[in-house]
Amino acid sequence: MKTLIKSKLLLNALALLMLSLNSLSQAQAENVVKLAVHIQSQEYLHPVRIWNFTEGLWIDQGTHVENAAKQVYSQLGEKGYAMCDSKIDAANLLVWLRPNLHFNPQVNTFFGKVSGYFYTADGKPLVKLNGEARLVGRMLGEQTNVLVAQLYQQAVQDLYQQMQKNQTLNDYLNGKIKGMVTLNPCATAEFLPVSKFRFTSFQ
Repeated sequence: MKTLIKSKLLLNALALLMLSLNSLSQAQAENVVKLAVHIQSQEYLHPVRIWNFTEGLWIDQGTHVENAAKQVYSQLGEKGYAMCDSKIDAANLLVWLRPNLHFNPQVNTFFGKVSGYFYTADGKPLVKLNGEARLVGRMLGEQTNVLVAQLYQQAVQDLYQQMQKNQTLNDYLNGKIKGMVTLNPCATAEFLPVSKFRFTSFQ
């Protein structure tokens, strides 16, 4: 019985110590942002192929989505966001961006979708939102990359507008949710599931 009581006291003491360290670390954190933005490395390593019956073109989605995210999320203001490949000490919210690109050669139209999977900074899933866009254009080599860049810019902007309308996400973004864990959010992103089928099939 005494051993059990001592164990409980020890666990309580450890819990208090962790909370104290967590609070101290948050107080000392310098690179604190509202939103941490994560893009899986596979988006850069495995391009997708689009085609128009006679020729195909490989597109690096990761770079296009990252550039779009940097432009769109800059609307959050100073220290509003940071990409997970940079140093982030703490954040209020984490979003995992997953792009999807399709070209319909029959109507010469590009279709782009960016799915935003939103999590608390310690990995609790909150909501999934989709930003979508379409552009009319033909596959013209390097010019296609210009069109894809515009497409993802519009898709991420659409996602951003939906995020702004979601009250729960806004509460997290603005730090209105108390008791949440904010430290090192991008470490959480490394444990998010990846669809092996998607990246091996080169959709």
